[in-house]
Amino acid sequence: MNMVISIHWLRIANVGFAVLLAGALRADESPAAQRAVQAIDRGLAFLAADAIKWRAEHTCATCHHGTFTVLALAEARQCGFPVEADKFADIVKWTKDRLSKIDEPRATRPGSNMVNSSAIYLALVAQFVPDQDIISREELSRIHGHLVRHQEENGSWAWSVAPAKNRPPPFFESDEVATLLALLTFPSEDVVTNDELRASRQKAINWLAKADETDTTQAAILRLLWKKRLEPAVGVQPQIERFLKRQRSDGGFAQLAGRASDAYATGQSLYLLSLLGVPQDRPEIQRAVSFLVATQRDDGSWEMIRRGHEGVTPSENLIPLTYFGSAWGTLGLMRSTSR
Repeated sequence: MNMVISIHWLRIANVGFAVLLAGALRADESPAAQRAVQAIDRGLAFLAADAIKWRAEHTCATCHHGTFTVLALAEARQCGFPVEADKFADIVKWTKDRLSKIDEPRATRPGSNMVNSSAIYLALVAQFVPDQDIISREELSRIHGHLVRHQEENGSWAWSVAPAKNRPPPFFESDEVATLLALLTFPSEDVVTNDELRASRQKAINWLAKADETDTTQAAILRLLWKKRLEPAVGVQPQIERFLKRQRSDGGFAQLAGRASDAYATGQSLYLLSLLGVPQDRPEIQRAVSFLVATQRDDGSWEMIRRGHEGVTPSENLIPLTYFGSAWGTLGLMRSTSR
């Protein structure tokens, strides 16, 4: 088979981390499919290079540079993009430093007692990435212990225990989103053997059933994914069709009404719709892919616009948000482009 190979070799001096990302374009692929693979290549290159830069300047891993780097590169391996094994292992080890205090009791000081968001997303790697070897059963058990200790009395997991200025949306969007994400890390009812974990899971389900639904794209798709996880035998196609009506005329999805389409909402929607079994060849999926390809910047990232919680002036620091948006954009493309 004739192949055109696009290769990015990223090496930053004195950092000691290099990643080889190779996107193989089949000669028989359509121009649109080839552009999507090239966009994935650029997105992965940006995420790797920016993580290297962050690590050199800040040392510590974060929810964005670290946790989402691991998720993106884990998906890249799964989707057939070769990632250099020893270098990937290095960044996984660096990111897992976020779990170093996972076994400690919950802090009592307000603002310091928020659930570990990196732990939630690392646990989701175990749920979302088939045959992953990143998060062990022992680590997943420790994360679940952390979640039990950090669950609120009402059954939720609450980002709202921290000051609003310290938990900007869309990542720290709401307690509803935090609770949905945490619940998605739990095993299903029929395989839970730990009574404490079973009770924690049920408390969260009860809270979620009573909580007002926030009308954001992120909350809507996570609720839909949770509904399928909670009741796998119940069809969710009508809800999927309703969710797809959120798509804008430009092909993208917006975080919430009144805002423009962006890579965060569009990529996240594509990624989670793939977990719901929505076929790649649906027109809505391909329109969203085209939106991401068309709006990607030359460096492989996507432009993001700040927003804050009500009454809070958004931070001027766009680095974390750009990384989150670019990670979701790349993840959505990988799950929506045949390899």
